[in-house]
Amino acid sequence: MDKEYVKDQFGEVLINVYVELGRKLVSIGDMLSWDSGTIIKLNKTSGESVDFIVNNKPLANGEIMVLDDKFGIRITDIMSKTAISEMKKDGLYD
Repeated sequence: MDKEYVKDQFGEVLINVYVELGRKLVSIGDMLSWDSGTIIKLNKTSGESVDFIVNNKPLANGEIMVLDDKFGIRITDIMSKTAISEMKKDGLYD
């Protein structure tokens, strides 16, 4: 589908976009012991790319930037239609 057509037809539709810094599997017992100031170690390290999640599906990768004292994300890679199709075949993109 042509990007300009999509933009013309759906350009004002709002969707939720999340940026995932990392993940951690924790037990409920561990979670209940958290207090203000608790630090949770994630599965990614400093400098690794972050994941863009759109409608609960991965769409792109990016890197964190600081712009005017606010965080921003530079998109570094957008998933191809082929990659998304492969994930659908594997049941990972339903």
